[in-house]
Amino acid sequence: MEMNGYAGGVMESVKSRKSFGYILRKYPVLSETFILNELLELEALGAELHIFSLERPNDPRFHENLHKLKAHVTYVPDLLKLKSLWKHRKSASRNFGKGYRQALWYAFRHFNPSLALRFLQGCYIANAAKKLSIAHFHSHFATRSTSAAFFASMISEIPYSFTAHAVDIFKQTLSQKALQKKMEHAKFVVTVSEYNKNYLSDLSQKSSHKIYKIHNGIDLEKFQSNGANTQSPFTFLCVARFVEKKGHKVLLDACGRLREEGLQFQCLLVGKGKLQKKIETIIQEKQLQDYVQVLGPHTHEEVLSRYHQSHAYVLPCQIGSDGNRDGLPVAIVEALACGLPVITTPMTGNPEVVKHGHNGLLVPFNDANATAMAMRSMMCEDNLYPKLQSNCRPSVLDKFDLGQTTGSLVKLFMGGAH
Repeated sequence: MEMNGYAGGVMESVKSRKSFGYILRKYPVLSETFILNELLELEALGAELHIFSLERPNDPRFHENLHKLKAHVTYVPDLLKLKSLWKHRKSASRNFGKGYRQALWYAFRHFNPSLALRFLQGCYIANAAKKLSIAHFHSHFATRSTSAAFFASMISEIPYSFTAHAVDIFKQTLSQKALQKKMEHAKFVVTVSEYNKNYLSDLSQKSSHKIYKIHNGIDLEKFQSNGANTQSPFTFLCVARFVEKKGHKVLLDACGRLREEGLQFQCLLVGKGKLQKKIETIIQEKQLQDYVQVLGPHTHEEVLSRYHQSHAYVLPCQIGSDGNRDGLPVAIVEALACGLPVITTPMTGNPEVVKHGHNGLLVPFNDANATAMAMRSMMCEDNLYPKLQSNCRPSVLDKFDLGQTTGSLVKLFMGGAH
């Protein structure tokens, strides 16, 4: 495929560097398709990648494109292999005198068992990175994986960066001081929405100049609209983990109201999570068995098929009792790219892509009545659905192309401005 000047320049600059080390909490994870997409696009641009995973996967289902990734994966020892970690700590003390001492002192002053483990894993990664000639570390999510990257970078003096999402920055139990320190030591910080960028900038004024918004891009060639869906009944789709912040209870309450009104519709729930049993119980209690289906986790190809079978996407996001919330769900962008109008709440980055009355409808938080009204309007109001649908795909073409978003990340890796 012929590359344009921008992409070609990015490829040359990537190839001129040594390899990049991605430090991830667990790899692969079926629901973290955005990470795999980013890795595949980086390799397409010529990057040499090495993945360090702090945990082994426990889900037997993997993304169908996983085999395309060339990057080698190293599973970093955990506490079950403490002897190995201790051995690598000793090696790091010999290989990286000053950096090792700084990291050891930091771990000692801020000691807790989890941080001590990340320090030891950082020693392991630093030793491996030296042998692999890694030029830059990058991690996703600002918690465990970024703590390991923080120590690996401090020990080896290899720069690091990270992408902050949502659960890793908003959850109430997280240490804001630790997050501030990670941002201060990072070469740069990426996050997925303008809302998140402003939040992190307010949290650390010292780091605000190096915080960048780069959306999670998608493969727009793959996520195409099938045009107007004329099948009956009207089908709503919700692709989301079964956790509090996704708002499934509100959605089911809304579905119950529509059933009571005698409207014919279908609502498909794709995902898994700790609230699945509770969701299935609510479906029984509200007598929604003929209206709502729990379909379980899907591969990317299966999700794409569901988009094409559906008319609209619904995700009434809310703030969880622990402060957790969404940043900007990738599924919203995928749905819009496939021509599905979106019903959601004005949570964090959602209004940056879903414009009320243009490509979807925004409803208040925790409001089943408003959610039901929006669903009813989309089904029943003349001309509303065609108008919304016609604006869906054009609204994401400029900002969410995977090649462009990954290119912006590469420019930061190379030291340029986004």
